Amino acid sequence: MKEEKIFESVHNYTKFKIIEMIIEKYKDTKLTNLNHIEQLTDDVLKTLAICGMKFHTELKDRFEKGDG
Repeated sequence: MKEEKIFESVHNYTKFKIIEMIIEKYKDTKLTNLNHIEQLTDDVLKTLAICGMKFHTELKDRFEKGDG
């Protein structure tokens, strides 16, 4: 049950950060060409990597100890 809450928290935070990035960077942009779509994809992957590093650092010791 505790792990489910952690994963839900990670999911919600990551989803929020992706939406926040899309709103900030792409609110006035039409994804009409491949360059825009490629840039959006790169930005989403970057956001996922940043969120992953944040939670990996914060939760690594908990999961290694079995405290999940």
